Amino acid sequence: MIATLVAAGGSRKSLGRRAIFLAGAEPLGSVTLGGCAEGLLRKAAAEVRISGQSALLDVNLGGDEAYEFGMTCAGAVTVQLDPLRLPSALWAATAQARAGGEVLRLVTPLGEGAVPFLLTQTGAVVADATPDPALVAQAQALASDTETVQQADAALLETRLPPAELVIVGAGPIAPPLSRLARTLGLRVTVCDDQPGRLSPERLPDAHALLLSRPDESLRLPPLSARSSVVIISHDYGHEVPVLREVLGAGVPYVAMVASRRRGAAVLNFLAETGVNPALLPAVRTPAGLDLRTTTPAGIALSILAEVVAVQGGGSGQPLSERSPQDLPR
Repeated sequence: MIATLVAAGGSRKSLGRRAIFLAGAEPLGSVTLGGCAEGLLRKAAAEVRISGQSALLDVNLGGDEAYEFGMTCAGAVTVQLDPLRLPSALWAATAQARAGGEVLRLVTPLGEGAVPFLLTQTGAVVADATPDPALVAQAQALASDTETVQQADAALLETRLPPAELVIVGAGPIAPPLSRLARTLGLRVTVCDDQPGRLSPERLPDAHALLLSRPDESLRLPPLSARSSVVIISHDYGHEVPVLREVLGAGVPYVAMVASRRRGAAVLNFLAETGVNPALLPAVRTPAGLDLRTTTPAGIALSILAEVVAVQGGGSGQPLSERSPQDLPR
């Protein structure tokens, strides 16, 4: 059985969050971060498996005062429960499209008799039964260039863009923990280097792509977009300067270089003196990362990725404990 969060009421949840409940196994994923609804969902999942019918479940997690008693959830959520028939053409196609970097348009109808479906980037409809033609028409009208989640009367409509990408320039000691953390957070990871001994699947098993260049050429980068983040960790002027020339002005929202403040300033001054528009240089974050007062490769990786996530999501990097309650996400 697959559970989809379709309404969140007063809680701090993300619509479209999913969990899979298989008989005799632990759930995969969670519709609430604290797992507050898991007990009820386990019971409901068993009932859905027996009946073979979809169901819509309302769960009251308690009022905001629940936080005062140590609970991790509050508010009311609504969860759509759908039987999961394996093998599933729908979820196999969804996984394949996601891995291929495609835009996904997912529709989760509400209530009994629901037939969830995927509208692929090519316009094909994939489902495990015949979906509602009216909902297919609604899905076809969804924008494909913006990530949105819409709660309509009869369905949850989602447009999911490909994962944001982290491009790591240099395969030094920071690259393995940085790629591992980035993949855990759902980013697509590409590592670029010109040293085949360092750029290997054995050292970097969490990278989705490894781009090897010849030592006598500039490092190859993947195609960049507004969903890319670039971190230069090579400590090599021969990499830093040409990569920054290519990246600056390309619309990349996060560009950072691991270097001391003095060395970073020297690289930026050289770029300004050799023709790069000085107005573009403040976009380079150097030293890279947030101030976590850590010097280990894993700690530096955490510092960098924390800054990447803050920039991508518009976060401040400020401790939540220092923010007023009305400013906290709900």
